[in-house]
Amino acid sequence: MSARPDPPAAGGRSRANGKSGARPVKLSRDGIVNAALNFLDREGWDALTINALATQLGTKGPSLYNHVHSLGDLRRAMRMRVIDDILEMLTQVGQGRARDDAVLAMAGAYRSYAHHHPGRYSAFTRMPLGGDDPEYTAAATRAAAPVIEVLMSYGLEGEKAFHAALEFWAAMHGFVLLEMTGVMDDVDTDAVFADMVRRLASAMDSRTE
Repeated sequence: MSARPDPPAAGGRSRANGKSGARPVKLSRDGIVNAALNFLDREGWDALTINALATQLGTKGPSLYNHVHSLGDLRRAMRMRVIDDILEMLTQVGQGRARDDAVLAMAGAYRSYAHHHPGRYSAFTRMPLGGDDPEYTAAATRAAAPVIEVLMSYGLEGEKAFHAALEFWAAMHGFVLLEMTGVMDDVDTDAVFADMVRRLASAMDSRTE
């Protein structure tokens, strides 16, 4: 998954006239979205506001409205970015792999993403796949494409492949949520996760019957 540049930092001190002062921050929509995603991983979904993000960027809230229409617009842009990142990640991980090898690799990458980017992962799972935003729904469906392609290597097609992909996602999502909330702190989660994924993979052949 390609790294995205950090947003521009607030300026330093002006030495031209001996007075100190912050240089204006050069804002862009992409830079604001990047900063918001970093904020999300540190502070969480509920802490994100236009003013809180503006403070992080060293500017005022109204300046951000030149690039994002509202907090809702910003959150939607963040979700779309996360979907693109997950799609890229799964595509790269699954490239050249098939069947159990691909399932194990994709599951590990998905879990790693959720733990390294908890705020972004939370954004990804906050809208229904069949909601009232057709563009978001289409993007979320595309994110499942690499998984469905791997499932086709088991001979699954059409609705069977789609349902198997949903089952895979449900298992991954449920597991990482339990980990992230600390429910399984006293359990060897690596071993449990590996066993769960192997069982999911081994059951794929039976779904073609």
